[in-house]
Amino acid sequence: MSTPSEAVERRLYNALWWAKVQSAGPLEVEPDTPAVAGLTRAAEPDGSTVWLVPTMPSGAGHAVLDELGTPPVAVEQPNETARVLAIVVACCWTDRSGSAWPGAIGTLTQVRAVYAGMRGRAEQSSDLTLIIGSLRRLHATHWIRWNEKAGEVRLGPRVINWTPADQATLRDLCRHLPDPPPAILSTTPDTPTSDPLPTSEVGDE
Repeated sequence: MSTPSEAVERRLYNALWWAKVQSAGPLEVEPDTPAVAGLTRAAEPDGSTVWLVPTMPSGAGHAVLDELGTPPVAVEQPNETARVLAIVVACCWTDRSGSAWPGAIGTLTQVRAVYAGMRGRAEQSSDLTLIIGSLRRLHATHWIRWNEKAGEVRLGPRVINWTPADQATLRDLCRHLPDPPPAILSTTPDTPTSDPLPTSEVGDE
């Protein structure tokens, strides 16, 4: 049973982290950072850091998402950006029997191949410009982690909040997308490490 002073300190601690999230969006922190009420933890595959991601209220609209520092897919070219996000999901969520996070590393080559397949035509010179722009927007909003120098991509921490219903919808979507070619990586994938702390904390003690 916590004392009144401990409860106050806990509320102040939570408020501080929420202020940071509202200012900067999902935050990457040390793995020993204590859990924060209402923020879901998403551990990096190598366990070196974890992300603190606002837990989305059911049916949250754009105003709420903006306030929580997690705006929806960028307004600029939203259809194109959403299309590229779907492709990244298909390339990086290789084990669809489990959670989408953290997924596997995909490549720009895979994304380009699936994009052309969706269009039902050979790749055009303008495709790469559209794809790179979408990848940058998705990286900026934490939907994906995009390593432009290596040409490699993986899912971002925001996907930790996808519900079972969301994931069922995405599984069905992936079944209708062209299969990506095998990924040829320039980096060695990290072995997933579990987060020693709870995924989220829903309230104060």
